[in-house]
Order: sequence, then C-alpha cells, then structure tokens
Amino acid sequence: MSIQLHQNIQISSFVSPGHLENNQFLIQCEHLNYVVSTPVKTLIESLILYQNSNETLVESYFTTTQRNASEQDIITLARQHIPKELFANTEITDQRNPFIFSMTLLPERFLSLFSVLLTPLFNKWLCLITIVTLISVHGSLLAQISQSATLGIPIGSIPTFILAMLFSYFIHELGHISACQRYNCPHGSIGFGIYLVFPVFYADVSKAWRLSQKQRAVVDLGGLYFQSMLIIAIDCFAYFTESQLAYVVSWTITFTMLHTLNPFFKFDGYWLLSDLSGITNLHDKMRTSLLRVKHKILHGTPLNFREDTTLYLLMPYSALAMLFFIYVATFLSRKLWQTGQDIASALSKIQGDSLSESFTLMFEKETLLPLLKTTMWAVLFVLLLSFYLKRIKNLLVQDNNLEAENK
Repeated sequence: MSIQLHQNIQISSFVSPGHLENNQFLIQCEHLNYVVSTPVKTLIESLILYQNSNETLVESYFTTTQRNASEQDIITLARQHIPKELFANTEITDQRNPFIFSMTLLPERFLSLFSVLLTPLFNKWLCLITIVTLISVHGSLLAQISQSATLGIPIGSIPTFILAMLFSYFIHELGHISACQRYNCPHGSIGFGIYLVFPVFYADVSKAWRLSQKQRAVVDLGGLYFQSMLIIAIDCFAYFTESQLAYVVSWTITFTMLHTLNPFFKFDGYWLLSDLSGITNLHDKMRTSLLRVKHKILHGTPLNFREDTTLYLLMPYSALAMLFFIYVATFLSRKLWQTGQDIASALSKIQGDSLSESFTLMFEKETLLPLLKTTMWAVLFVLLLSFYLKRIKNLLVQDNNLEAENK
C-alpha cells in the first residue's frame, strides 16, 4: 500500500452552535481528537475503505467522494490535510501528563459500576433545586463564611482541612465521570497527581468529545454540580454546629470552584466556553487572533470580522487573557521581591561566626520557623511565576499543533 492510516480510527458527527449543518466531524484515534471538515472526513473514509477492501486507492477515493483523481494527487491531499499522527507510519506518543507524579486511584471498571448509581442526580428539576438551595443557603451564610476565612483555623485542624479539601476534589471528578455515565459515554479512571506542588485529582473524560454540545456542557459542569451539593451539606453542618473549620472549608471550596470556571486555564471553564461556542483549540485560536491584531497594528491588515465571526469572542477573550496573565505575573514578581527582602532581613539578624552558631541564634530568637515559612512561600512564588510566564509565552509564540484536544 502506498499510504496507510491507523486501524483504530473512529469518525462521528461533531455538533456545535456555529456549525448547525453538521459539516464538522470528530476524528478519534486512541487519545487524540481532531475536528475536521467534510472534505477531510471523506478523504479519511476513502483511505480506510482502500485499506479494508480490494479496491485501488483511486477507486476508493471515487467511491467515497464521487470525484476522479490520480493516486499521487490523493496522496498529496492526504499529506496536506490529514493530521500526521493518523498515519500508520507515525507512532502515537503517549498522552502528555502535566503531573510531576500521578497514580490511578479508581479504575474504569469500578467507576462504571459505581457512577451508574449517581446518574439519577442529573435531573433538570433536581439541578434547579440544587442551584436555588445553593444560592439561598450559601448566600445567607456568606458573611459568616467570609469572616471565618479571615480568622483561619488552628494548626491542629489543618490535617482535617486538607482531608476535607481532597474529598471535595474527588467529588468533583466523580461528577465528571457520572455525567459521562449518564450519557453512556466511555470514560477512564480517577487518579491522583501532583501539579506543580499542589495535590489534585483528575478524571479521564476524553471520550466526551463524541457527545452533543449540550451533553458535553453537562460533563463540563458535572464536577461543579456535585461540589455544589457538597457545599450545601457543609454549610448546613457549619450553621447547626457553628464549626469554624466547616466555614473555612466552605469558603475554600467556593474559591476553587470559581478558579475552575476561569477559562484562561484548561479547566472546566475553558471546556465549557469551548463547547458552548463551538470553538475548538481555544488557546491556539486565541494566539492566532493576537497575531492578527499585531498585523493590523503594524501592517494595517484587515481583521475581517464578517468572514470569521469567532473573532467577536476571541478578540476580547485574548485581550482579557493577556491582561490577566500579566497582572498575576506582576503580582507574583512583587510578592517574590518582598519575600526575598524578608529572607535577607531575617538572615542579617542571625549571622553568627559559624553555621552552628547561626542555627543556635535562630532557635534563641525563635526565627527558624518563620524563616522556613517565608522560604516556602518564596519557592511557591517562583513556581507560580514560572508557570504564568510560560503561559504568556505560549500565547505569543506560534505553535504548529493541529486541532487536537483532550479533556
């Protein structure tokens, strides 16, 4: 054979608001997902037919497209328009893991049996009741919750606080899995990982691409929906027991939920915005829109809003993203500078003639723990600053990635 694709390619319709005529299709191959046009889809189908029948490449192409073309022309079209990862002579690399450390906690088989019991929760009336209850209960306790967050919790309650937050993260991922199960969509496992220095849970819902736009949005919001029910329970417990710890947990979960909705990162808010708008590879297209603005400013190139209506969303989104990243990077730089001055000031007060004498002075002046705490914050600021600077670079530097995304 002159050209071959991988055997495990699946093709399905991809419905989005901007393409109501179903002229986009989802191409899946292992963990890779591509959204392609009708001509590319028929080209892929002709190659699959060619591999699975006795027809020649020219015959298979004509059978699928009703067009005549030479074998060399078909190969040229395939090389130009079909993602290279789909060709059999290209090895599909393992799915990129953003975690320093990761491990599977609950396998797919167990989750399929367990999450099916939770699918009745995805009822529109129950969802409406949950939203109204959350607004009523959480809103009425917001002042107490905010005050408790300012006061903090005792050191002895920190282990319980960490366990409560990890449980809320697990509930969040279980919500995504259960939403997939609700629509009979295959899903993967739930795992635990370390992202930068933060412990996180994650769920494999990459197959959700095959769902409709509305169903994908439900999967995107499934984690927040489950956490909303958890917050209601925590708020009620905090109110009746007057638990300072419960109020702080409620505030922290609320903060993490809002952060998850931030579409500037590939969290739930990103996927929700992408699914509702029908714009795939949102960050890549955002980078392209920034380049178009640059060409407009430097060379007077027209933006052509009429030809590309997605620019009405991408332009303000790109501008807000850049402002957001620059603001956070600036904030972290200032905090890092201030923390560095605090460390230098603390060290200047405990300088001894030897290392052992310096440590003795630290204990005597009770500055060891504050110094370690300040150093820990400095390391955290460095990690976060490098992360945000990398995000800014990714927005400004053009990448050659094709339209492949994984939830």
